[in-house]
Amino acid sequence: MVRTADCGLRWGGGAMNKLVAIGATLIAVACLQPAAAAEKKATTQSSHSSCPSAAAAEAEQAIRFMTDVMVVSSACQDTVYAEFRLRNREPILAYQKALIAKFHGTKGFDTWETSLANAAAQKHTGLPTAEICQKDAELLKTAQGLDPAGFRRYAQTQAQAQTVSCK
Repeated sequence: MVRTADCGLRWGGGAMNKLVAIGATLIAVACLQPAAAAEKKATTQSSHSSCPSAAAAEAEQAIRFMTDVMVVSSACQDTVYAEFRLRNREPILAYQKALIAKFHGTKGFDTWETSLANAAAQKHTGLPTAEICQKDAELLKTAQGLDPAGFRRYAQTQAQAQTVSCK
């Protein structure tokens, strides 16, 4: 598994797939520690100040959803993620901009987003592709049905649930 500039993941085929998956797992574990520390620091800072604003919580939930879709769509060799990104380009850019501000720059946002992708990929480590695809079929189905307005409503709903647990 290789992370590309457009946040996609590419998979090799056959025996190469296993070798790439093993290498990716090792890289993810090595990268996860600094990324997790950065996320913990960001979480600690925001939890000391207060709960995130509604806009920041919505943006975070949107990017978390998009990251999960990316990992599952790539593992299942599906086009759902690419189609989702094209269809929801405007809200995605707005959410990214909001989180870049929250994390005080692109570097902080990139570190956080990478830690999300690593954690999402790690949830599937060792699982057969067919099991991943079956287990997360509903996630891909949800992503297929979300236009920009629907994506915003979905992120708002997820953020409201998070905010309730934050209070």
